[in-house]
Amino acid sequence: MDIQTLQATVREFAAVRHWPRFHTPKNLAMALVVEAAELLEIFQWLTPEESSRAPSDATKQQHIGEEIADVLIYLLQLADHTRVDVPAAVLDKLRRNARKYPVPPGATDVSLPATAVDAEPATHVLLDYENVQPSDDEVRAMVPAASKLWVFHGPHQRQVAERFASFGNDLAIVPISKRGKNALDFHLSFYMGYIAARHPQARFVVLANDKGYEPMLEHARQLDFDVQAIGLPRRRRTEPAPARKTEPKPATNTTTRTATKPAARPVPKPAPRKAAVNAAVKAPAKAAARPAAKPAAPAGPAATPAVKKARTAPAKRAAPARSRRQAPSAQPPRVPLHRLEQGLRTLGTKRPSRLARLLGVLKSLLGDSASADAIDAALSHLQASGVVTVDAGGRVRYPGLG
Repeated sequence: MDIQTLQATVREFAAVRHWPRFHTPKNLAMALVVEAAELLEIFQWLTPEESSRAPSDATKQQHIGEEIADVLIYLLQLADHTRVDVPAAVLDKLRRNARKYPVPPGATDVSLPATAVDAEPATHVLLDYENVQPSDDEVRAMVPAASKLWVFHGPHQRQVAERFASFGNDLAIVPISKRGKNALDFHLSFYMGYIAARHPQARFVVLANDKGYEPMLEHARQLDFDVQAIGLPRRRRTEPAPARKTEPKPATNTTTRTATKPAARPVPKPAPRKAAVNAAVKAPAKAAARPAAKPAAPAGPAATPAVKKARTAPAKRAAPARSRRQAPSAQPPRVPLHRLEQGLRTLGTKRPSRLARLLGVLKSLLGDSASADAIDAALSHLQASGVVTVDAGGRVRYPGLG
């Protein structure tokens, strides 16, 4: 068993017994000295010759082995909690001693493995594939030193392994166990801790545009781990969703809505005004054929309402042309405000974010027979009560609904 495997075994043995909370570097160093003293106690009153013969006694040899094991266990745990690579530290110390204590003349020095000391720490790349979808080449370009790629993806994403084929055996695909809010983020954070516990000298790169990882990364930096997050430019995302945004259907709908607006308010609408004026002009002629005592009374009243109706009719038609967000004196809706508010609250996350959609929802809440003025009044009432806000771009917020 190599040192790292033995170290991992000791770590897991302590973890299942909930001992790590006691294993601070200070406590481990003190325990190491105590165990070393117990090892020394075996040889305390023996002469040098007797100490050399001690391993021949099976009982003493068993005791010596137990105390050496205790010393080594605490030494490995101390190295683990201080993030010291034991083999690398030993070889580095031997190198320093070789320069400090040269071999005697005529002797040949031991050849130390240079790669074990000089090897760069592994770089683990953790990719939030639900958040960003880079290609194989893009990952290589962003993290040239990538040693292993961990791809975290949702159940709806397929053929992930084929996308990063160049990593071969250094690719780990991690599907989330269960869907839910931030489920993938928690998976990624767990795996980062899992890897860090086994490779304390490793470097970590999180590929995501999600800023929610920052608290976890900042905490890792405070513990002296080498971690960073790299985001991807939006133009480099290859998720199918943006492609749907370029389909011609939305443009066609927009054009249709723009084309139909004039049709809803045809230009010839002043015609009723002309008809009303003509009726008012003809009214005195009809009144002249009646008895002399009656012409004056019908002529004035008959003409006046007709003219007033003709003058006020365009104003009523022009009302919808004003912004529905700015109706200054709209009448309260027939449906109470609390019912409108409750209806919007029930929609939850499906509440409309654009003005046009909100007007449609208000119409359904007020009833299909609700007029444009009634819808305007409902919107103005909700704005005045602080339930809804609409900005200049037509975006809707719901500060009153929390």
